[in-house]
Amino acid sequence: MISFLKKHRKYIAAAAALMILSLPALYSSVMPTVTSYLSPAGDAAVPREKPSALRPGDTIGIVAPGTHGGMTDYNQAIHFLEEMGYKVKLASSVTDDYGYLAGSDEERAADINNFFKDDSVKAIVCLRGGYGSARLLSLLDYSMIEKHPKLFVGFSDVTALHAALGEKSHLVTIHGPMLSNFKGENFTPFTLYNFENGLTGSLPTGEIRMPQGTSLKTVVPGKASGRLIGGNLTVVVSLCGTPYELDGKGDILVLEDTGEDPYRIDRLMQQLWQNGLLKRVSAIAFGDFYSPSPKNGEFSTDQVLGYYAKLSGKPVIRGLPIGHGANNLFLPLGVKATIDTKEDGSATLSIDENYLKQ
Repeated sequence: MISFLKKHRKYIAAAAALMILSLPALYSSVMPTVTSYLSPAGDAAVPREKPSALRPGDTIGIVAPGTHGGMTDYNQAIHFLEEMGYKVKLASSVTDDYGYLAGSDEERAADINNFFKDDSVKAIVCLRGGYGSARLLSLLDYSMIEKHPKLFVGFSDVTALHAALGEKSHLVTIHGPMLSNFKGENFTPFTLYNFENGLTGSLPTGEIRMPQGTSLKTVVPGKASGRLIGGNLTVVVSLCGTPYELDGKGDILVLEDTGEDPYRIDRLMQQLWQNGLLKRVSAIAFGDFYSPSPKNGEFSTDQVLGYYAKLSGKPVIRGLPIGHGANNLFLPLGVKATIDTKEDGSATLSIDENYLKQ
């Protein structure tokens, strides 16, 4: 597999074309079409601490902030990182099995604190998602972490850590592939290209590249700029009412999820509407959503998302390659970006600043 990957590290990937949302009459008249929404950048007065790019021979620390690894063999994924030229250091709880968690809360939090404090560890990549990251938020040393910025990569349940490290430590973090993404062959050259070049700082700023044959789609037209925030919808909602919830003022909210029925997506989005996050952000970018097919006469997930897109009154796009699919972007959270839509229904997302320390 490694030899195959080496031959295909340039940007190529095939993915199914993304479907433009179709809204029923009930939803189509909720809000007028948006032409622009340029909002002040929320906490722009608070600068974000940026990590440094990796160099050959650097050490990547692997942490398990939530669910344990189970019976899965991660040796292939570890070897994969070593083939890229990095050393790999496993946190103590990575190999633990504590109920449905990888070690106690204190152990898992200590692993994260220790790896941030350890200057020999140049990046931290999460083992997998699942559940448990939110249990660590009150145990992290945010002031120490702010003084030791480094690449922190993960998605799904790791969204809780992205939110807390952004809000409390003012860090730029990376919504991107985890070690579990590379334990088999269920990933694309697009994911590999983004991960490998993201670690080294070789990804350019400007308009993000999309998997071959795909494009971003307009849900609600308009243009908006702001910092990128968000991640997994369920986890974002779970932080509402806690000290770690997203402020979101003037930000671009990215959302993805998997395995949730349309009515549950509706309930989650309704909470973000009622708590004001959908009103505070400048725009929304939907990533991958994998849901069971709706029953006869019920709304689909696309229709539910389209309803809240209109309700927000902000520019909204669909099809960002983030989440639980084979294509997974290396997306920096906490940096400024711009969403723009086009008359033909396509859209762009541009990264406006470097996510690494210069």
